[in-house]
Amino acid sequence: MQIRLLDLDESLPPQRELLARHQPATFAVHDWGPYIRMACSFGRFAQFERALAVCLGSESDARPTLTLYGSGDFHHMSLALLRRVQTPINLLVLDNHPDWMRGVPFLHCGTWLYHAARLPHIARIFHVGGDVDFDNYYQWMAPWRWLHSGKITVLPSWRRFQGGRWSSVPHEPLRLEQESPASAERVAELLQPFRAELAQRPLYISLDKDVMEATEAVVNWDSGHLLLPEVCTILECILEAAQFNLAGMDVVGDWSPVRCRGWLQHLMHFTMHPTLAVDAAEAMRANQQTNLALLECILSTLCAGSRS
Repeated sequence: MQIRLLDLDESLPPQRELLARHQPATFAVHDWGPYIRMACSFGRFAQFERALAVCLGSESDARPTLTLYGSGDFHHMSLALLRRVQTPINLLVLDNHPDWMRGVPFLHCGTWLYHAARLPHIARIFHVGGDVDFDNYYQWMAPWRWLHSGKITVLPSWRRFQGGRWSSVPHEPLRLEQESPASAERVAELLQPFRAELAQRPLYISLDKDVMEATEAVVNWDSGHLLLPEVCTILECILEAAQFNLAGMDVVGDWSPVRCRGWLQHLMHFTMHPTLAVDAAEAMRANQQTNLALLECILSTLCAGSRS
């Protein structure tokens, strides 16, 4: 699998061990970072997509690619990467937040999944490991039609969501108990009803490291509840169910100082980001180790699948 790095916020180039071990193709697009961080207009996003196509040398990816591109503030860039995939796919999203808000007149890191769900080549979406913003005052912006139809299947980290329409939407949590990590047997049990559909199409994975505890990854957002071995178990189980047919993957959730341009980005930064005390060197070290572990998990699982 090809590995590439999109340098939007300069959080990844300092990860020397990652670069030395995997030698990813690196593309400097950090000039775009301040203009699209957290949010941007649809017009600016289209401009970024065109610039990205020029930078990468094509408008689509000829083979499966794993892309790392920095802070979760840029998770809406996953929409651009998904548009580069040319085959029908299923989509796995690992994220502490739903990222599916509808009715917003611009694109941001909390709305990209709604737009991805509208892409004709995305058949089913599995949102796994989330906890924040599912059943609070944002729930009225959820895509309830797709949640009820099963186009989007939700497997929360440890609890069932409360209120609103959640009582009529199946959403079994990964963990049977809050403090007990989900086992491979539990994950396999939850995936069992979907195995036939997962086997029908290649799988694309979008992973935000904020789905994990803060001890596993230092992020710009509030952290979730999963442990790194738990995330690896989920990846291994769902790749096995998809017959190791990976269409591509992106990884976000590295920490970087927030540098943005424009009143919208500044407003969202000051109203939505939690206040965090972060040591930049420690953040880089922790995130590099987690990135290395995730890459090892994916590559070794695909290698094992090719031998089976």
